[in-house]
Amino acid sequence: MTCLDTSVLIDLCKSRRGEASRAARAEVARRARAGETLATTRLNVAELLVGVARSEDAVREQERVDRLLGPLTILEFDARAAEAFGRIVGHLLRRGRPIGDMDALIAAVCLSSGHRLLTGNPRHFTDVPGLVVESC
Repeated sequence: MTCLDTSVLIDLCKSRRGEASRAARAEVARRARAGETLATTRLNVAELLVGVARSEDAVREQERVDRLLGPLTILEFDARAAEAFGRIVGHLLRRGRPIGDMDALIAAVCLSSGHRLLTGNPRHFTDVPGLVVESC
């Protein structure tokens, strides 16, 4: 089971033709063909909605986001994820290697639900213990 990070979702959502967009599309298509469950977190959805709010054409941008999210399972932040978040942040602070709260929240949801994370920014997550991080 793979959870798509915001960086991958943005690459899929936009009509960009750059290398990152091509790589994300190819990797997600490969996983879908293999029958893998694809998901994202409610937190990643929130990050996408910031883009909708900032857009000059919010209606069109919301439609893009809705189409993108339609086939994905949305993973929620629940009590198990909250516990994982506490462990992650505490561990990283003890090591002097904190990460952003949103990244820690996303990592916590992935860990608590047993999903690996597919991201375009693996360095944001490499110090999270137990999280399987893959990049495209």
